[in-house]
Amino acid sequence: MEEPGLFPIRKLAIVGLGLIGGSLAIDLRRLGLASKILGYDSNPQHCRKALDLQLVDSCSTMPDDLLLEADWLVLAVPVQSIEHVLDQFRPFLKPDVLITDTGSVKAPLLKIMLRPENSGFAFVGGHPIAGGERFGPEAAVSSLFEGKRFVLTPDQQTRRETLGAVRRLWTEIGSEVIEMDGDLHDRIFASVSHLPHLLAYATIQAIADSDSPEALEHSGAGLKGFSRIASSSPEMWADIFLQNQQPLLQRVDAFSSCISEIREAIVTNDRERLIELLAQAKAAKDRWVH
Repeated sequence: MEEPGLFPIRKLAIVGLGLIGGSLAIDLRRLGLASKILGYDSNPQHCRKALDLQLVDSCSTMPDDLLLEADWLVLAVPVQSIEHVLDQFRPFLKPDVLITDTGSVKAPLLKIMLRPENSGFAFVGGHPIAGGERFGPEAAVSSLFEGKRFVLTPDQQTRRETLGAVRRLWTEIGSEVIEMDGDLHDRIFASVSHLPHLLAYATIQAIADSDSPEALEHSGAGLKGFSRIASSSPEMWADIFLQNQQPLLQRVDAFSSCISEIREAIVTNDRERLIELLAQAKAAKDRWVH
């Protein structure tokens, strides 16, 4: 591969052509950042749809010889699948291929990339803070990442030119690129992403399991807005919950403690304590979430 900071990228492969991978392909083509985009997805229907939508120049359900000339490999698959995908694709990759990803859990992947069979590749982890409840190639949209934050998670083994190339790619797409330690990333997003998704699913299920599941028909803007993310892919979020298990469980325990305090205030008719708890949450929200 030529110096990886040079654009346009000659050939770039995307594994996983859902909302994130498909939207990335649209922007790469729209902005002229990649001359040729190779698509890979284990779902044959996704491949056909990606080709119909002209997201990619070719698409296959398995790695093939086209990969031998790919300069970049972007892993846009569920985090639980990345290790298996790497095992499949490794025999077809050039030694100097640049590998990056879009997963929302970073520490487990960084450990995988340090294994002897992967450590020779130029790699930096990444996470676009963008998405939606729709999934599959038909969910892909232009400019999904514009104005959104993109987190890079380099470690001591990350090559300077690799970090610079991936930073430039997402900057050109319009993202605000920041860097963060992988473990810190997983703790933060267990709080601000993974826990809210878990609560959205749990809230809907708690109502559906009640003696009045038809109450969901009367949902107002509050419940609809809060529960929107419960329409996301269950398979994807199951993988995320399991990959980020310990940080997420810590946040679940913290949430359970908050619920217990609120419940106790209600049981004891302690209005002052209830107002105090709700006011603490409101102040934190108003300070940090805009």
